[in-house]
Formats: sequence, structure tokens, C-alpha cells
Amino acid sequence: MSRRIFALLCLGLLAASAALYAYDRSEFLFLDEIEVGMTGIGLTIVAKDVIDEFSIEVLGIIDHPGALSDFIVVRVSGEAIGRSGGIAQGMSGSPIYIDGKLIGALSRAANWSKAITPIGLVTPIEPMLAVIDTASSARLAVEPDPSAVLHDVALVDGLFAPDPSIVAALPEAIFAYPVDTPLIAAGLSGRSRDLLMNGATAQAAPEGWIGDFLPFEVGPAFNGLSSLGLSLLPMAAMQPAASSIDVTTLGPGSSIGVALATGDLSIGSLGTLTYRDGDALIGYGHSFISHGASEFPMVAISIIDTMKSFEASFKLGTLGDVIGTIFEDRTAAIGGRIGPIVDTIDLSYGVSDLDRDMAEIYDVGLVDEPHLVPELLLSTGFAAIDRTLDRVGPGTVEMTYRIDGAGMPAPLERTDVFFSSIDIAVYPPWQLAGIVSFLQYNPFADPEITEITTSMSITEDIRGIQINHLEIDDFIYAPGDTVRFRIQLQTYQGDMRVEEGEIVIPENLFAESIVVRAYGGPRYLEAGETPSTFEGLADLIEAVESIPSYSQLTVELFAIDPFSPYSDALYGVTEVAYEFPGYVVYGEWETTALLTDAPATVESEEETPSTPNW
Repeated sequence: MSRRIFALLCLGLLAASAALYAYDRSEFLFLDEIEVGMTGIGLTIVAKDVIDEFSIEVLGIIDHPGALSDFIVVRVSGEAIGRSGGIAQGMSGSPIYIDGKLIGALSRAANWSKAITPIGLVTPIEPMLAVIDTASSARLAVEPDPSAVLHDVALVDGLFAPDPSIVAALPEAIFAYPVDTPLIAAGLSGRSRDLLMNGATAQAAPEGWIGDFLPFEVGPAFNGLSSLGLSLLPMAAMQPAASSIDVTTLGPGSSIGVALATGDLSIGSLGTLTYRDGDALIGYGHSFISHGASEFPMVAISIIDTMKSFEASFKLGTLGDVIGTIFEDRTAAIGGRIGPIVDTIDLSYGVSDLDRDMAEIYDVGLVDEPHLVPELLLSTGFAAIDRTLDRVGPGTVEMTYRIDGAGMPAPLERTDVFFSSIDIAVYPPWQLAGIVSFLQYNPFADPEITEITTSMSITEDIRGIQINHLEIDDFIYAPGDTVRFRIQLQTYQGDMRVEEGEIVIPENLFAESIVVRAYGGPRYLEAGETPSTFEGLADLIEAVESIPSYSQLTVELFAIDPFSPYSDALYGVTEVAYEFPGYVVYGEWETTALLTDAPATVESEEETPSTPNW
């Protein structure tokens, strides 16, 4: 989203705050007006996008220090609650009214031994209005009616419903837990859903991915979205009914969502709209991920049904079109505006199954939040490969990708080849997520990534070339000499071949011996090598692009660092490289030779110096 549009939106929100500054009590019932025994209604969607009513009765108020810790305790009942199996995931944000006045949003389910029927906690409207009213001067300082306060009642606010025995043992405590704002993930495979939520715990980074060779850490740990307190619905409907929802009719009780990924593979949360003032709205009754000032796509949600569950009932819905932007993600509510559309990262996966002659393209819009992008790339990458191949197993993948950004001096372009005897889908998502995270967390400049395009060609064949042997043509050399070498190679379970070449020893090299090494792909820094230094983002992009792919065979001449106290301190001196497109070169072989100050002399007529030993 351009800065100009964002500024205009801020002005719009400030204008809205001016209108709300007086807090017209004809529309709301504030905390100081709530009394025990008051009854009212709540609005939510149980099924088929129809807003249903349920009944509420005020049991009291939990009054803790600070407006963000106050809650209205209500008993809920009615057909909608019965059909839902209680307070279901996705009901957070359901508006609660008494005498037609909005008092707040249902935000937590609760257990209390003194209340047999389902009870919930309502986030009062005051802190929620502060979200829609971004002007910090518009603060309310009301106190609840003392007669409505539940004295000597402790609030235990946890993440999960407590054991019934604990509730019974502590009758003066109300055990509250969030009415989850669950995630919907449409188009993801089982393991890609697991990756989304659990990150590296579900699938560790493979050995030899690019993160092992970058000059510094790629960014935050891949912990998964569950580390943010989010949960994933056990099932998701396939797309598309939500696109038919008329945004002009969205009102209190309607479903809204926050999207993290949209398009062919979609990920987002669903909740309930609490209050709308023109195009501005608030919902959820609690935060999404407590992000504060945000730019998340706001999407329409279509609720198919509410599924009863012994653990926790949940709404089954679909993510629809982007209808606006969520600008505030605060403790009491999320807030945003219908209309303005935030820019997302345009992600395109092209996946070709060479064995079945099939190809698919998946277009996805990713929210541009660096701490979320790695998990989104991992999960959507696995999903794109799994859906296209329709199998999990060995193979070889050749992938190319291009990353563009408004803050990048040039696009980053790279080609990689990987093979696996177990699971070929592992490498591409980790490689891409690592590079993107590395760019977004670089110390120089925000790359402002706008587009990521990647294509993957995959076959069940394991296309590998193993280095079996390396020979050089002599045992003693002098600076300036040419070292001739021969490498014996073998394709995976296939033919033998020989690669010959030469490498020149620098004339100014000072060392007692040299090492000639042949290896495939990138390598780690040796003990005596000085790490590269970087002056800007352009240097980092060049460094990533220059890391060898596993299709590259490198023959490198090393020397022992004479100034190092370590005997194994080698440093690379010069190299030659060979490309084997579509193949992975693996294995390593090295040999050593002495280095003298001058060419070796002939000690007898029978000896022939510099004669190749093959």
C-alpha cells in the first residue's frame, strides 16, 4: 500500500475518532451502567451466513486494575448456543446488546462451579472503541457500579478449558479461556498444515540447505504459528462461497476474517464483527496476534455450519475476497476499514511432474510480515508440491526462483538442484523460506519484497553424480606451475566417466604444501579463511547468488595458512568449476602435494619429473 493511501486512511480514522470522542450513550451501554441480572442478546452466525440471536444474562463484572483487564460475566443460552454445542471457536467478537445498546463483544468462554449453564466473558465496549478511535486522547475513565462487581472472585485466565475437578475445587474462581479465533487453511495438505502451525518441530531443515552457508543467520526461528497462540481448525471447506457476500450488508454478528495468505492456497482467521461505523469496524473482542499497528488483509467469511465437538465446537467457514484492511491488532479488539486494500507479496509456484507430464501453477498473496512469511512459505511450498505430485517419496528437483522488491537494487535470481532418497518435497520450501527470511532480516535495508516467482521440475529419478576419485599429475610443484587433475565420476547406479582439467598455482603463493580438493555444491569456510564483508544489500544479494548450486563440481586449490597456529588452517587459493545441469554432484575427494620455491630438479636420468601418474 502506498504511503499516500496509508496517510489518507489515518486521516479517515482520526476523523472517525473525533466523531466518537463524545461517546454517544444512546448507542452503547458502558461498564458503569451494567447491573447484575440484566438480560439481552448476542448475535452470531451458526450456519449458512444467517445471523442468529442467543440470550445472555449478566452475572457480574470482573473489575481488575486497568481497562483491558475488565470483563462482564454473562450466562449464554438459546437455540443458537445449543446448535453450536456451547460457545464455539469463531464466536469471538459476537456483539452483546442490552436493551438494544451494545455493551461489548463475547471474547472468552469460562467455567465456574456456581454456574451450571455455559458462561462467557464479554470485553467491554470502552477499550474496543479505543481501537476504532486511534486518537490516544479519547480515553474513558469510568468505574463499574459497585453493586455489580463480583467481589472476592478470582479470574484465572488461561489458554485452555480447565479440568472440571479443578473448577469444582475452587468455587470462588472463574476459569476463563479465549474463544479462539481459529485459522482456516484451504488447499493445504496434512503435513503442510502441521508445518504451518509447528514449523521446524514438524519438519526440521534438511542438511545442506542454503541457511547452512549464508554469512549470518537467516532470521527468526521457524517456530510455527502455534507459538503465537493461534489454533488451526481440524477441517476447512474449499473456497468460494464467501465471495458472494455483499460487504454493504456486513454488520454486528457477521463474520469477518484476517488473511495471511489468499488465492489458490489460503490461510486466515475467522471471527465476528462487533461494531461498524461507516467503513470502520471492530471485532473479535481480543487481539489476533497482538501485532499492534498492522496492515493485514480483511476478508469476507462464509459460515457453512457450526460443528459440535467434545473438545471445542467450531465454525466451519471459507475465506472469501479481500474487502479491506485491518490496521489495529490490540488487546481488546481488531480494527480496520472496509475499502482500502493493502499490498501483499505476489507469490507464484510453478510445479511440473516430469514423470506424469503434468504441471500446475499456484498464485498466492502473502501478507508482508517478516516473522510470518517463513512459515507461510514452508506450508504453501509443501502444499504446492504435494498437490501436484500426489505422492511423498524420492526424486530430483530443479528449481529456479526470482525475488523482486521495491527496496532491492536488483532482483535476486538463483537455480538449485536437489535430490532425496526419501522425500524430494523437503528442499525447495526450506531453500526459498531461508533466502526470503535472510533478505527480510538483513541489517542494511528493507527489501520491500513485492514478488516471488519459483518454478520446480520434479522427477522420481535420482539424478546424482558421485565423485569417486581424484588424481593429480605430480607430488611436488612450484609457484606458477600448472596442476593437471583427473576426476573419476559415476552417475547414480549408472555409468562411469572421467573429467580432466588443470589449475594454476599462483606465482606469489607462500606455503609448504597444497591441497587439491574436488567437491559438489557449496562448502563451509575453512579454519584459516576470512569471512566476507558486506557494505549493503546489493552485496548480500550477490553473495546469495554466488553460493554454488549442487549441480556444480568445484576443483579448488588450498594452501595451509603459514601464519595460523592451527595445522589444519587452510584457505582457498584458486578454483575451477564445472556445471552438470539437472544433476546433483555429491561426495568429496582431496589429495596433497609439496610446494617448493623452485621447480623440482632431476636427480637421475631414469626419473622423469612431472610425468602424470595415470
